[in-house]
Amino acid sequence: MNELEALGVALEVEKAELKFYIDMAKKASDEKAKKMFLFLAHEEAEHWDIFEKNFINKLVEKCELPSVTKEMFETLIPKYEGELSEVKAVEIGMEQEKRTWEFYEKAAEEVKDKNLRKIFDELAKVEKSHYELLKAQYDSVMKTGIWMDYQDFSLEVD
Repeated sequence: MNELEALGVALEVEKAELKFYIDMAKKASDEKAKKMFLFLAHEEAEHWDIFEKNFINKLVEKCELPSVTKEMFETLIPKYEGELSEVKAVEIGMEQEKRTWEFYEKAAEEVKDKNLRKIFDELAKVEKSHYELLKAQYDSVMKTGIWMDYQDFSLEVD
């Protein structure tokens, strides 16, 4: 996968994650769950901005369009239908964040541009921290039935 394709796939993934977290925030009945989903949606929107800027720069630099196909990103976007419980939404979110961080790690290994490699590396770490947040929420709800306040969980990456 070349740099433009990796960026194109990343844009599709971030768009799908943003939509997923907004949908889950709309459906959440617990206020802490709603805030967590909105926080994650905001994070994914920021990632979209980073990838969009780099995608446009690469388009201008290379003067070519990527050949991103649906098959390239279909396995990386969240799959869900109908109503989901908040716990099921967290499970899907965990699976999604794991797939995304693994894709970003792979993209970081494959791209030649050092700046893009750094971006994919950093965002892989952020996606992993999203996974950890969702996992902590899942564990809390499954053990106590109480949603944690996400602000008590560090999302800082090293």
